Amino acid sequence: MARPERTPNGDADDPTLEMPGHLLRRCHQIAVAIFLDECQAYDLTPLQYVALSALARHGPLDKAAIGGVAALDRTTVAVVARNLEARGFVAARASEQDRRATLIAITDKGRDLLASVQSEVDTAQDRTVAPLTAGERAELMRLLRKIADGNNLLSRAPRRTPRRLGG
Repeated sequence: MARPERTPNGDADDPTLEMPGHLLRRCHQIAVAIFLDECQAYDLTPLQYVALSALARHGPLDKAAIGGVAALDRTTVAVVARNLEARGFVAARASEQDRRATLIAITDKGRDLLASVQSEVDTAQDRTVAPLTAGERAELMRLLRKIADGNNLLSRAPRRTPRRLGG
């Protein structure tokens, strides 16, 4: 009796390994591994990068707003912000409009890090989609955005537009 052919994508006898959720999880693991490989000299994680990028783009934000912009849950934002602050990439201060809120702002050191690491981040993104043609890459991005946008409210951390607390 002939054995079913095994592929790098899974076991021909186990259809659960071909389910979209499983394949998305595998691709996420691969993307994170590639990012960490490319950015190892900076000791930067993908979550730290996205948080710094949000602050660079939107200015000082409270943790809830960072979570909304970057689609990160509250606990993750707290850990990421604490680690970035310990390394001097962000600074925390009380909001002038709402003293209960703590604003997180990117520092010059954080901006320098973003500028320095951008080439490696771009390389990581290119490596992640390297098996695809240019047309397939564009189609993948379109479909991923459609899945993410269409299911945004189902997420533990839906993406939201930041509200301004001022400063």
